[in-house]
Amino acid sequence: MAAAGEAAQRVIAVLPELYAVTPSQEFPARVLAVASRLIGCDKGDYTEVDLATGAFRVLVSPEPSALRQLSEARRAHTHQHPSLRHFVRVDDPRALQISDFLRPAEFHRLGIYGEFFKILGVEAQLTIAFRTPAAMGTGVSLDRGPTGFSDQDRLMFDLLRPHIVIAQANAAHFSQALARHDHHEQPATPVLERLTDRQLQVLALVADGATNAAIADQLTLSVGTVRKHLEHILRRLQVSSRTAAATHYATHEHRPPPQARWTATLDKIGS
Repeated sequence: MAAAGEAAQRVIAVLPELYAVTPSQEFPARVLAVASRLIGCDKGDYTEVDLATGAFRVLVSPEPSALRQLSEARRAHTHQHPSLRHFVRVDDPRALQISDFLRPAEFHRLGIYGEFFKILGVEAQLTIAFRTPAAMGTGVSLDRGPTGFSDQDRLMFDLLRPHIVIAQANAAHFSQALARHDHHEQPATPVLERLTDRQLQVLALVADGATNAAIADQLTLSVGTVRKHLEHILRRLQVSSRTAAATHYATHEHRPPPQARWTATLDKIGS
């Protein structure tokens, strides 16, 4: 019970960053940063798979220097990946390791190990996966060397998974809002001009995922004062939640950066 409570508290601590308003282009890198810091790994992988065609792409962070030279090996042997094969077939909510499917000796006999994972120093990989309404599969994997992952690591990843699902949907909705905003002229009186400078400061921190306590500390205010500012912000923006207010701020003040650099773009499993 103590271990479960500790795991839950550690997951709760990273949720403000995970839920900060962000467009879809930034979301994979943010998830990898949050999961890597929470659980610890040598590198993280964010994979998107078209479940109808098998086409996939992968964002790796940090990207090993050898990875770009291994694209042919990855393409040739991806179909051997036991976790990927499982998650493509089954919508499984559990965090799973390669060792849940194969003993080390069995894994080491595969081409995907000898020509890919071994070169990158990967001996253990922990993965969570989920599906979107658009028939896309998303996997978030953490890689380590021979130390592997503990039951506590697996528990934290299990607890983080439903929040990643919600945060990904939020990022998609926000990107849609940005697209709509870019196709319309700015109103004569932008919505954020209804706010005072202090209220804009508070709202900017809300959009970054800061809690009321963190905002109070950064702006040298009481938590009660922050709460009052938020009440006024919601009223002036005519919205009912801090998430909606943060979206207003990000839509008018933020533009998405260039597309993330995906290591594999539209390769196919087993191609």
